[in-house]
Amino acid sequence: MAEKTKVDLAEWIRKAGKSQRVVEFQYPYLPGLFISIAHASKFILQQIREIAKESFINPRTREQEDRFNDEKLRSEYCRHIIKGWRGLTIATMKKIVPGLSVEGGSDDSTEIPFSHDVAMAIMEVSIEFENWVLASAMDTGNFTRVDEKKKEEFENL
Repeated sequence: MAEKTKVDLAEWIRKAGKSQRVVEFQYPYLPGLFISIAHASKFILQQIREIAKESFINPRTREQEDRFNDEKLRSEYCRHIIKGWRGLTIATMKKIVPGLSVEGGSDDSTEIPFSHDVAMAIMEVSIEFENWVLASAMDTGNFTRVDEKKKEEFENL
């Protein structure tokens, strides 16, 4: 491999690691609910951790220590990873968040538009949803198989 090609390849790899690839997944526990999730590359995860990290002085040791602010961490995950949804209704939300009571007499079939505030609220109360989102976002195979699937579709024409 020529030296210039090695440098180009290294640069392409770094560029790909910083880019965001978004794929729509069906939420496995509720048919008809689709969530758009961005791949959580190492670069993105490092950014999220840096934003959520807080320094404090430990009163016992009098040394500076770092810890993660859970609320900031969850907020950044929502902002960087959950990019949208379709099919989220009041009825499906009640299945994700047991005991949810929506005031104002909303019809159960009312679709809930995507917002980071609602995504964050769901992540705060549903460990199942949070775990699924994070596992989906960190599974590289979820984002590489998309190209393979498209290639197969075109080869079968």
